[in-house]
Amino acid sequence: MDPITTLAKMLKDNENPKPVSMSTGIVISAPPNAQIRLNDTVILGNSQLVYAAHVLEDYEREIELEGDIRFTDSQFQSFEAKEVKSKTKDTLKEGDEVILLPTADEQLYFVVGKAVRFE
Repeated sequence: MDPITTLAKMLKDNENPKPVSMSTGIVISAPPNAQIRLNDTVILGNSQLVYAAHVLEDYEREIELEGDIRFTDSQFQSFEAKEVKSKTKDTLKEGDEVILLPTADEQLYFVVGKAVRFE
């Protein structure tokens, strides 16, 4: 192998893939027929989006509760609740900012949660 070919091979072997980084988008329309604006020119639709379950309407989670409860004019009483289910109501809605994680080829985006900013 000649030196130029060797050098070209070494440079090719050292190429680093494009790093994947998170970004944010704005919900234009909420699921189930979602559209999320990634930037001024790109709008993502359902075929390009995968959602974390907790951002969807009526996401149900099983929880256990323990603690004290006080009824009016009485002492604290202990309680325990097993196999309790809760449903979330803070689903995605128009105007929400969401956190997006793209795949390496940027053909699919994971909606991992709502974005919150303190300014």
